[in-house]
This record gives sequence, structure tokens and C-alpha cells, in this order.
Amino acid sequence: MNYKETAVLYLVCVLTFILSGFLLFSKNISRRLYLLTIIAILCIEGAYIGIRWFDTGHPPIFGTFEATLCASWMLILFSVLIDRKAQFARIVIPIAALTLFYGLNFDKTGKPLVISEQSYWVYFHALFAWIAYGFYIFSFAGAVTILVNQTTPTPLFTKEGERGGVDLFTYQTLLWGFFAQTIMFALGSYYSIRLHGSWWVWDNMNPAQTLLSGQNAIPIHGRILYGWGPQRIAWLILLGMVGTILFYWGLIYFPWATYHIFDTELKIH
Repeated sequence: MNYKETAVLYLVCVLTFILSGFLLFSKNISRRLYLLTIIAILCIEGAYIGIRWFDTGHPPIFGTFEATLCASWMLILFSVLIDRKAQFARIVIPIAALTLFYGLNFDKTGKPLVISEQSYWVYFHALFAWIAYGFYIFSFAGAVTILVNQTTPTPLFTKEGERGGVDLFTYQTLLWGFFAQTIMFALGSYYSIRLHGSWWVWDNMNPAQTLLSGQNAIPIHGRILYGWGPQRIAWLILLGMVGTILFYWGLIYFPWATYHIFDTELKIH
């Protein structure tokens, strides 16, 4: 990265961490200030993604740094689109900041894609992965809100009368995340057929994503078929978030090689 790109990137980091600090340590924050700040972060980080895309010649889907860049931007985008009242900002924005901070620990050099990744199928596969990640984080934020408000006399994140809305929001974002993950899986399987001649390859990511899909399918089907309540659903979503963090960001620490890791300083394929 040149110094201009570095300056833009660290401006995004500073703004995100400042906003996270206000949300975590301030009892009240102006909704207008919140919206202006996240829109500014969205635009600046989006500009950085565009610059990096132009410089490397491909969308930022190569390596952990680019993955965290897209994942954090997706969380900010979803905050603008579905959380303008900042109901879940105290949880989501710090996670976006931590996601971005995690990526800063990896190689930030722009690299060309390997031949097998130079396909629009791969681009859309990655896009739906980050859409799923965004919805799952918001579902997690809703689940935490439900459980915290259950154990405190005064709800910490929402008003008492809004609990039903939070329950529905939590379930709907879980459902949309599951739907996006399914599309991601289907796109990856189709491209695997074109690349390897089989829709299933014993790559670490395949069984990991299958397990994660199963984890998130349990609360969805439990609510539909058995009428499980919001507290049980919330606990299962928290369990599913463990799988989300592990299989999105922890895969690079697994002892087996995978096609989904491109941090050459950690894994060589």
C-alpha cells in the first residue's frame, strides 16, 4: 500500500474505534451523530475498497486482510440499512472494529488472484459469504439483547415495548443469514464442479460450513416446527456464533491445508 491508501485505511480504523468507544461508554449518543459517523465510515471504507480493487485488478477477496475489510464494511452497510435507530450498535459496531483490527495483523500487500480464483462465480461466492456474516452478526446482537433484557429490570438496549420486535428481528436476520449462506454454498459447489469435476471436495471449509449451516438450521426449524421461545432461540444463536467466528476466522489455524486460505505467510498451497 502507498501512503495515501494507508492514511485512508487508518482513518477508517480511527473513526470505527472512536464510534465504538462512544457506544460502549456513553449512555446516550445523538442518533444524527451516529448516522453521520457510520455513513462517513461506510463511504471512506468503500472508497478504500474501490482503490484497492482498482490497484489489484480484482475485488478484495484474497487473504484474511481483504476478507476482514469486506466483512467489516458489510456490517457498517447493514447498520445504515437496517439499524438506523442504533438498537444494536453497541454490539455490532465494536464487532466491526474488532474484525477490521484482526485483519490488520495480516499481510496487507495487494496481490493478484491465483488462476483458480479468477471467476465471477468466486466473486459472488465471496459476496454472499459476507452478506451471511453480516446477518449472523445482527442476529447475534439481537440474541444478546434478548438475554440481557431478560435478566435486568430495565432493558439495556431497547424499550420494554419493543421486545417483540427484537425477537422477530433476531429470527429474521438469522433466517436471511442462513439463506445467504445457502446461496454461497451453492455457488461454491457449482464452481467446484467446474474446477474439480465434483461438487464436494474434502477441503476444510466444506465440512466446516456444513456444520455451521446445521447449527443455524436448528433454531430456525425449532421455531417453525416446535414453537421454541425467544430465549431458547437466543442461546442457540450464541452457540452458532461460536461456529461462525471459528469457521470464518479460525480456519487459518487448522493444521490442514485448504483452498480458502491465501495468506502465504501462514499457509502455502
